[in-house]
Amino acid sequence: MKITILGCSGGYPAPGGATTGYLIQLAGKNILIDCGSGVLSNLFRYIPLNKIDAIILTHLHADHLSDIFVLKYALQMNKQNGLDVRPIPLFAPTTPEANLNQIQNDANIIVGHINASTELPLFGATATFFRTVHPVECYGVRIEHEGSVFAFSGDAVYGPELIPLFVNADLAIMDCGAIEKTRKQVMLHMTPTECFRLCQECQIKNVVLSHLVPYYSISEITDEADSCGVWPYTVASIGQEYNI
Repeated sequence: MKITILGCSGGYPAPGGATTGYLIQLAGKNILIDCGSGVLSNLFRYIPLNKIDAIILTHLHADHLSDIFVLKYALQMNKQNGLDVRPIPLFAPTTPEANLNQIQNDANIIVGHINASTELPLFGATATFFRTVHPVECYGVRIEHEGSVFAFSGDAVYGPELIPLFVNADLAIMDCGAIEKTRKQVMLHMTPTECFRLCQECQIKNVVLSHLVPYYSISEITDEADSCGVWPYTVASIGQEYNI
């Protein structure tokens, strides 16, 4: 599997950046996980519009799906101009219903639904889903292909429900949208310290800290991560590629 970061900001894009989006390439197929603001233009650096084979949305917040509406328009325009456009299967949670209804009813996108019991075959790989703690229905996704494991938290807070998602992953992309010095009573995202704990508990080979909220500096994130000790982490940036 090859994983390319197309967007890694949380909530809204950093200057020149994009919110959540990852391109997973396996068996000659292209799978897009989340499609936030700015993701589509970065995707087109790697593949053309008609080479998107499947889309997974971890949840239906705007910073994870806003470019779906741009994608729908692009598919419509290019189809009218003669491009061979195949319907793209898209898999998403069923709630919030109002957000889902905006995505459905489009001939160019076929919507299927995911939940915590979904096992989705993907071109010789298998994707399984794990409910995370978030204000809306949200899932982490684990993709296994030919002995390699990629895991993405979606939006999540630290908790035992993340252990089966991440255990023995070759590459794990984690929601790191908070830092310890601004910890609140109710958290919505994980801190570098909590990502470190998961790395240790799950014996993950490589961790990428992502969903980076623009009002935290990269140095604040790396200072906290480095204070945990030596561990195999990198901070996400657009264009990073990983092969597992």
